[in-house]
Amino acid sequence: MVRLPTVQIIGAQKAGTSAVANWLFEGGYSRPLIFDEEPWYYSKEAHFFDIDWNYNLGLEYYASRFRDDELPALDATPDTLAFARRVRDTYELAGDDQVINLKIIVILRDPVLRELSLYNHLAYSCRNLDQSELTDWHKQVARPDGTIMTFDEFVRDVTMPALATNEIQDLGKGRSSRHGLYANHLREWFRLFNRDQILVLSYDELCTAPERVQDRIQRFLRRSIAGNLQQEINSNDSQEKVLTPSTEARQCIESIMKPHNERLYQLLEENPGPSMEQRPFPRFQC
Repeated sequence: MVRLPTVQIIGAQKAGTSAVANWLFEGGYSRPLIFDEEPWYYSKEAHFFDIDWNYNLGLEYYASRFRDDELPALDATPDTLAFARRVRDTYELAGDDQVINLKIIVILRDPVLRELSLYNHLAYSCRNLDQSELTDWHKQVARPDGTIMTFDEFVRDVTMPALATNEIQDLGKGRSSRHGLYANHLREWFRLFNRDQILVLSYDELCTAPERVQDRIQRFLRRSIAGNLQQEINSNDSQEKVLTPSTEARQCIESIMKPHNERLYQLLEENPGPSMEQRPFPRFQC
């Protein structure tokens, strides 16, 4: 048997995964190890399932990041949302019923506001990171001359083309925008795992009532976790940050997301989860 994390926080990006992960790490879960020349955030998210060259290194490579046999391990890679099949295959290969004992947490956020947060994150990185640290993922917010797109330009040139495809396991431009197609992703997770293994949380509840989310998670994991869960406020780039989407940008995203969100609500209604899950799931603004 190869020992893997007992908990996977699979996303979504820009929906509070860091707050939940840091609380669990501080409360007794072990972090992934960072290997040579890897970025600091690998101590939260191992990026095994979503990056081909990592995934192709195999099961034992992934397991080697989690060497503390005294503590349960946690991987909180938000990009894992799009890779249910890889997770299922890996845990089956690991053996010893790990695939049926895995606990999976997903946090969902209003897709319009999640997209705005994604844009602000990318824009901040492009303005402040050294060029050697920037990847193609960061640069999707940059114009050909290297200047930063407006949010409206980003929605037009990145978000809308990305949302117009049904592709799920895609690593190219716009892949993060496709994370907002929650029903597409969760349908696959519900097909491959027992529904009681998956806790679906609301970002809005995390922001307004973190103590309730904390209770839901503790009941789901069947563990008492020390400390208090607090949603972390990202104040990066406060002068440049776009605080509110324009009416045009919001309407563009909503034109695709409104019917998709309806499919999400229906999916969750038809596939009720563990007893501590919020039900019915709160509707997004759009």
